[in-house]
Amino acid sequence: MSVSTTTTSNPQVIAVANNKGGVGKTASAAAIAGELACQGHAVLALDLDPQAGNLTAVLHQRGYRGHTLLSVLLGEATLEEIIVETKQANLDLLPASIQLLSQESRLQRIPGYHGLLRRLLPQLSGYAYLVIDCPPSLGDLTSLALTAADVYVIPCQAEQLAFDGLHDMVRAAGVVRDNLNEKLTMAGIFFTAYHPNQRGALNHGTVEATRRIYGDDALLPHIRKDMAVPMSQATQQSVCTYDPTSRAAQDYKLLTQAILKAL
Repeated sequence: MSVSTTTTSNPQVIAVANNKGGVGKTASAAAIAGELACQGHAVLALDLDPQAGNLTAVLHQRGYRGHTLLSVLLGEATLEEIIVETKQANLDLLPASIQLLSQESRLQRIPGYHGLLRRLLPQLSGYAYLVIDCPPSLGDLTSLALTAADVYVIPCQAEQLAFDGLHDMVRAAGVVRDNLNEKLTMAGIFFTAYHPNQRGALNHGTVEATRRIYGDDALLPHIRKDMAVPMSQATQQSVCTYDPTSRAAQDYKLLTQAILKAL
């Protein structure tokens, strides 16, 4: 898919963020991007996790060592040179590599670095949606993503540590909204690897505490645990193309529909 520079409408940007790892963040970013592509939208998935590059491994190749977003921001490559196609129609990827981690400190030397990604959006006008897999931290790259985003979603697991990270993420996004991106909105929170009929007392309490603090409207459709997710990742496909009849594909379809309502 070529990147259009002839139109003026920017893509709508969805950031998938949580400062705790292991909550299904990357799997969710891939599934949301894949579902939007299945609906016929032109989608760019953006991997901003330099520590692992998991989204790149899931949708493109493992051990990627090529140029990244920072290569573009630092004038070392163009978007056309680094954006790659995936196996799925309508879905492209802006990959990450371990090199992104070593270059991250160079961000702060660029004037107005928080707005760098937002200023690139006109060059990405060939896409309807941009889905960003943020790193599991509250650092500069997450701030870069949230400054460009229209909405953010927080994947979470129904356990205490993930619940604590949820609060930190909401607070950090609030700082970005107040200082850098007044349009930023939380589309909601969703729980991964979750089945309401098999939840323990702790899991039930975590979900209900989230509902009590953030309200019913903040809770998005949950994602049930399903082997179709790791199986799809092993074949470098989104779950909606790997097995559209699976529980996970059905759940991510409902989740994506809920996110679109927030845009």
